[in-house]
Amino acid sequence: MRDFSTDLDGFRATRAIVDLDAISGNVRTLRSMLPATTKLMAVVKADGYGHGAPWIAAAAVEAGAASVGVATVSEGEELRRHGIDSPIVLLGSIDPAEALSACRAGLEITVADDLLLDAVQRVVRTISPRTTTAVHLKIDTGLRRYGILPAEAASLAVRIANDAHLRFAGVFTHLASADEPNEPFTIEQLRQFESTVASICDAGVTCPPLHAANSAGILTSQGTGYDIVRSGIALYGVAPSPGVPFPPSMQCALRIESRITRIVPIQAGDSVGYNRTFRAQDSMRGALIPIGYADGYRRSLSGRGWVGIDGCRARVLGRVSMDQMVVEIPTGARAQAGDYVSILGGEPESGAPSVENIAKLAATNSYEILVGIRRRVPRIFLRDGIVVGVRSAGRD
Repeated sequence: MRDFSTDLDGFRATRAIVDLDAISGNVRTLRSMLPATTKLMAVVKADGYGHGAPWIAAAAVEAGAASVGVATVSEGEELRRHGIDSPIVLLGSIDPAEALSACRAGLEITVADDLLLDAVQRVVRTISPRTTTAVHLKIDTGLRRYGILPAEAASLAVRIANDAHLRFAGVFTHLASADEPNEPFTIEQLRQFESTVASICDAGVTCPPLHAANSAGILTSQGTGYDIVRSGIALYGVAPSPGVPFPPSMQCALRIESRITRIVPIQAGDSVGYNRTFRAQDSMRGALIPIGYADGYRRSLSGRGWVGIDGCRARVLGRVSMDQMVVEIPTGARAQAGDYVSILGGEPESGAPSVENIAKLAATNSYEILVGIRRRVPRIFLRDGIVVGVRSAGRD
């Protein structure tokens, strides 16, 4: 990927700043928690959890990730277009009609039924007689999403292993409750996974690499003794849940900032926003911020959220609109049109809420907040505090 100038004139004032050094440091911290022989897969689906998948994947691989994981064929193809040549694993289901595109992009395909495996076997033979496609087999040990039931796994594994055009690249499962401390279901899932793997080996299949641990599994040492682990949310410096211990060296990689576009004088009795849900009891100053729910700043934060102005908490007044909102300038805070505002993340002294704070206010999880940041919010990528990439709608 090419370098960019530090001159960001022409880009929107509301922007997400992505610290690639934080991504690299998080990869190294996660690697240090694993056995030396265990490989780390960086999960960059959903546009790298809203951060910008190509840049996150490149930083993660450079820092020691052995592969990257995505959810869709188009996500894998985008990474290939940006020069990511590491193994890219499709972790979920794809339509059989997408098998040809996946094979042509050199993606590793996860199968869990005969229908998709049939399609992969057909298309791999149409590309080149010497072409092989890497295939993973996913076992449903209780999450009840994509995956084959344990009793049916061995027969599908035999088909994969006996096809010279396929490379059996992995057998895996996904943990449902690893982010809940002392949840016995995790132990039961791992027990069932071990039993299923044993049945595959008993069928005469040489066991391929195994993987089970997600971010919560890595941080709680559950399922980390296999060949591969998969890190999603922790890669970005966000804890999977409040109950999971989070290393202090892990850093949140994303913050959102904007600028004040207008200082709004508000008198006692004035209302703010649609439907006049806020009415001032006293005179105050408001700041108009160009961010709204079309950017991913939830309407449910109306009258509840806050931003950081001059290091102070500035509460949201009234309804969040599609493109903008008004916040109260705290007493004593310095603020004028053009000043920066911290919307999300960053240093604690900025006054801004964390991803976890916003998730709690919105009654959701941190994952949804991150992936909900819309494409029209430019992503600014930093290395050593210097801009090395910019992505805006229609401009990379």
